[in-house]
Amino acid sequence: MTEATAEAAAPPPTASTTPGLLRTARRVPFTLGVVALMLVLGVVTGALWSPFEDHPWFDVVAFGAPAFADGRWWTPVTGSLFALEPWEYVAVAGVFLLLVGWTELHLGTRRAVVTAVTCQLVGVVGTAGSLALLARTGWDWAERLAQVLDVGFSAGVVGAVTVTALSLAPPWRFRLSALVAIYVLVALVAWGGIADVEHVVGWVAGLVVARPVLGPRLGARTRAGRVQRDRATAAGYFAISALLVVLTSFAAGSAAGPLGATTGDDWPTGIIAVTVDLVLAVGLLRGRRAWWRVALVLTVLGVVSEALLVVAAAAFERGELPLYVLMLLLDVGALALLVVRRTSFRARRKARPSEATHLDQDGARATLRRLGAGQRLAWMTTWDGSHRWVPDDQDGYVAYQAHAGVAVVLTDPVGDGPEGRAELVDAFVGAASAAGAGSCFFSASEEVAAIARARGWTLVPVAQEAVIDLPGLEFRGKKWQDVRTALNQAAKQGVGHRLVRLAEEPPEVLAQVQAISESWLGDSDLPEMAFTLGGVREALDPEVRVGLAVDDDGRVHGVTSWLPVHAPGGEVVGWTLDVMRRAPDSFRYTMELLIASALTEFRDEGALEASLSGSPLAHGDEPSPGGVDAVLDRLAARLEPLYGFESLHRFKMKFQPRNVPLYLVVTEPATLPLVGLALVRCYLPDVRARELVAAARSSRR
Repeated sequence: MTEATAEAAAPPPTASTTPGLLRTARRVPFTLGVVALMLVLGVVTGALWSPFEDHPWFDVVAFGAPAFADGRWWTPVTGSLFALEPWEYVAVAGVFLLLVGWTELHLGTRRAVVTAVTCQLVGVVGTAGSLALLARTGWDWAERLAQVLDVGFSAGVVGAVTVTALSLAPPWRFRLSALVAIYVLVALVAWGGIADVEHVVGWVAGLVVARPVLGPRLGARTRAGRVQRDRATAAGYFAISALLVVLTSFAAGSAAGPLGATTGDDWPTGIIAVTVDLVLAVGLLRGRRAWWRVALVLTVLGVVSEALLVVAAAAFERGELPLYVLMLLLDVGALALLVVRRTSFRARRKARPSEATHLDQDGARATLRRLGAGQRLAWMTTWDGSHRWVPDDQDGYVAYQAHAGVAVVLTDPVGDGPEGRAELVDAFVGAASAAGAGSCFFSASEEVAAIARARGWTLVPVAQEAVIDLPGLEFRGKKWQDVRTALNQAAKQGVGHRLVRLAEEPPEVLAQVQAISESWLGDSDLPEMAFTLGGVREALDPEVRVGLAVDDDGRVHGVTSWLPVHAPGGEVVGWTLDVMRRAPDSFRYTMELLIASALTEFRDEGALEASLSGSPLAHGDEPSPGGVDAVLDRLAARLEPLYGFESLHRFKMKFQPRNVPLYLVVTEPATLPLVGLALVRCYLPDVRARELVAAARSSRR
């Protein structure tokens, strides 16, 4: 190949790559400057190719308790720019570039500098001071580390990552924060080197500076949020206690860490301790009052026994005294949290928001007519199967079902305007949390989604509601060709449309509607779905309008039902589609006829809009997302052959609606694993395991 040919064959450079890298580089001047300075100093001192501990400068620039004792106050700055070994430069510079660079991109240069530098200085100085004090107690581990000099910027990196993780929206805030906490605590117990101590101090510094650095990014301090933090903190104490037991067993015979050498022989007792700690952690995370009492008793016993051990060790001058003191302080802190925050642990088994404030169906309908529907799906909140919770001092209600420890709210609260509904959202989340339940809102509108964004809750689009504006609606133009064809064919074949109250129809019509429904259900291995999907029982409601496709012989080809949408004061201003069913050998265009004819009648009556509802678990043309919504996608894929959510969504697009997103809002990341199970129970409350297995098998055929 000639040179000219090679040049011609080479792919042209991507125009956006270089400018993109330059733009990114300009956004991280602090990160790049520190890394460049590290490399330059590594070349000047030779630390890039030989151990820095052997260099004459090491004692001058390294930090630690000996450096401060000798008056080398500058070492927290100078020591931060080196690594002990040449190979460590790859890790030190690489990790700094990646993690502090992420902080600088996410928070901005000023916040990144303040966070990283503050946590580094606190980590270095705090570690040296703490070890110097602990060494005076005779603790062998502390005495050994108090003589060590160290270099590196790792405490600042840990602090920066801690603050940046707290700035993220749930669930990543919880996931990354937990990951950082686990890393620094496990490393301290398992290895217990001076760098591990610096990481813990830097992590604590990051937690402290997060509020002033991030401000509003941390979210509003609500009572529900405080309750969840109290529970998570208490649960985390016992979970870490279990982890320490496991680590000390694996580290048996090693005296490197702060716990010293352990035999690891008492494994039956260790298994019991781990089991008890984990059970307590789960119970406290759920806010269970009974487990709070157990935890309180065990913690009190721990404080008493450790106080006796401290007294005995001090009297006989035993070397375990510092360890006993540390254990005593930890248990005293846990006891203080359990006592001071005892109101956060009031949940009882199978608790749910106060039963004394629930509306019956008639009361819910009266409230809905009076306040109006903030959401087009609001009539579903009056159906049987849901509880309707009302706070004592607010007007309106929240409809929900409780499954798997999660209170699943059906669509938006019914309240007095946007402000009233927002107050109901916060009140219900707080009540559910106080009762030991998680909470989520399913098929929520953009109004609730905006509240969720402001609170930092997890937000997942789960459906596109098809909404049609009725004033001026005409089936004209190419895009309405399928609908016009359906109406023309229906007229030729003598199939007409009647909009009725189903309960007022003669018995023969009711029998046909019931037969159509049973035939439709008979094609599925699963029972009829509920929650946001009504059936014949809901269609018999006198407030509901039912469309019937009937031929000249009186045969019913298909049925639809329409739920009322109320304005404040009770006026019906719109209708929402619920039931859509057709006979197996019905007229081909039955559903098009039913919907188009109903839309025309609603328009002529003066209604403002009609909703074809949102297809459950169907995203339409939205790209497939990740996380919890990916789980919902897989569930929808399994149920698609049985219920046809996606094909239903495509059918609705024939009527040229505007798509309005509906959301799943999850208030606490810790409940995410349970939300999918709770939703399955909402839609299939009576399903049995063998029915799920049969459905899964049939969906593969």
